[in-house]
Amino acid sequence: MENKAQGLTHPVLDIHVHALTPGVWTPGMLAFVEKANPEEYAAADLHADPAHLRRILSGLGVDHAVVLAEEAPVTSGMITSEWVQDYCSGAPGLHPFVSLNPCLGGDPVERLDLLLERGPVAGIKLLPPYQYWFANDRAMYPVYARAEELRLPCTFHTGTSRIPGTRLKYADPMYLDDVAVDFPELPILMAHSGRGVWYGHAAMLATFHPNVYLEISGLPPRNLPRYFPELDRLVDKMVFGSDFPGLPSLPDNIAAIVELFGPADARKVLWETGARLLGLI
Repeated sequence: MENKAQGLTHPVLDIHVHALTPGVWTPGMLAFVEKANPEEYAAADLHADPAHLRRILSGLGVDHAVVLAEEAPVTSGMITSEWVQDYCSGAPGLHPFVSLNPCLGGDPVERLDLLLERGPVAGIKLLPPYQYWFANDRAMYPVYARAEELRLPCTFHTGTSRIPGTRLKYADPMYLDDVAVDFPELPILMAHSGRGVWYGHAAMLATFHPNVYLEISGLPPRNLPRYFPELDRLVDKMVFGSDFPGLPSLPDNIAAIVELFGPADARKVLWETGARLLGLI
């Protein structure tokens, strides 16, 4: 399938999208989006309709998008897994990643199984620096085991964040080394690729572990050669994400990926690697 909006010979998958939900996002999260993308912020009410988001993304050059739940009440808000499941069911091409927060109580594996019974789950979004736990916390190992069994990709927030309340001690991707070693068949996506502080750590993990990937949401593509001096070695482990609506121009990011990598490698970053992880191809 071609991507007519971008003139590409393949689809584009954005593996890191947020549904704009003013009623549940914290003031800090809303302020970030208002500054980054005032046009979409002004049209926030329209985003309650998933078909609207689907049309917006299609017009911006995105054929498939992962919509992220985010159960982090002390930082970004309670965008519940159930809400995201229902939201994605309203528009083809939207794929829900549920959120698990071990600090909210209950058995996270039981919660995951209930969500799986409830509806489609394309993957899991985990936010240690927003939820205040370390990625190698043994309390989460049963979740990783279950996700590994199901081959569910797990996206972990790594690196800095502008959202008030973020605790950076939980954001170092090196804590994922234990997880990658102990669960070698678990697909691990490092959202933001160690942004700001730990690009080297993230690149090393992606190089060492076959199941670890650099997810480049929130990173200007033009800066990738500076963040990752050995970029050519990492192209097969890199997956495109935008962090929409928290960026000025999604089409510009897609175009920059094509310019930076060339058509063949851009196809891997924008489509093939992520699509394989989601079982779309």
